[in-house]
Amino acid sequence: MVGGPLQIFGGGRGANCAVAAARAGAEVSFIGAHGHDAFGVMAQDQLNKEGIDISNFRDLPSVSTGASLGMLEASTGRNFLLCAESANNHLTPEMVRASRNILHSADLVISEVEIPPETVWEAMRICEERDIPFLLDISPIDRIKQVPKNNVLAIVTESVEEAMVVTGTFRVRDAVAALHRTGARNVVFVERSRDITYSDGQTVGTIKVPIRRVVDRCGATECLETWIGLALIRNIRLSEACREASIAMARSNLSAEHAMAASPNITEPISTERTPACR
Repeated sequence: MVGGPLQIFGGGRGANCAVAAARAGAEVSFIGAHGHDAFGVMAQDQLNKEGIDISNFRDLPSVSTGASLGMLEASTGRNFLLCAESANNHLTPEMVRASRNILHSADLVISEVEIPPETVWEAMRICEERDIPFLLDISPIDRIKQVPKNNVLAIVTESVEEAMVVTGTFRVRDAVAALHRTGARNVVFVERSRDITYSDGQTVGTIKVPIRRVVDRCGATECLETWIGLALIRNIRLSEACREASIAMARSNLSAEHAMAASPNITEPISTERTPACR
């Protein structure tokens, strides 16, 4: 099978969120791990260029930096990713505890489950010690069997199907209710990067992402959830947070390859009039 040209981009769900937050004007610290290799150097350089503090981005010389092979369907923007075992798998709860001061000083912490679940739960627990807002993306769901009791600001998942699988439910409203019962104050489902279902525990709504053609879905959810989190900590209502974030999402890699390279900058006005028609 012959495809298009080989392209190499920076990424990873956590790194995509970090870049999206930095470009949205936030002061960002990144907690993670990389190998002692060329991809590790590349990852550090890209985060440094965005002004992100990487003093807690650990060098693990015995393992490889996170890397994935991605195949993109040009007609739909759908992608298939095969991720290699890497430093991500070796980020331990002990390493996160060593970064407790960073977590305790944050206005918002975002975590994905590309790192071991026990490490995510430890970060969540540390944030709960000081009531630090914590946003949890539970994709990819093959990493977890259930969501523990929590007091998180929001839970986000990349599809309605994932939400139903992880909650053992068969209807959207039941999946929403199940995630709220874990303690999540807000719940957001993204479907095919085109529809966003949200709930604040009182109101459930759905909005359309303002885009006509999707170019690349990779990293779109990370852009969305970052903008939602940043809006929520400014006491913006979830419905409005999702509306703003959907426009930022449409400005990101949905309309241009690839996530880290295409996340919108705060200096670019986020308005429906400026949303690109896409190519």
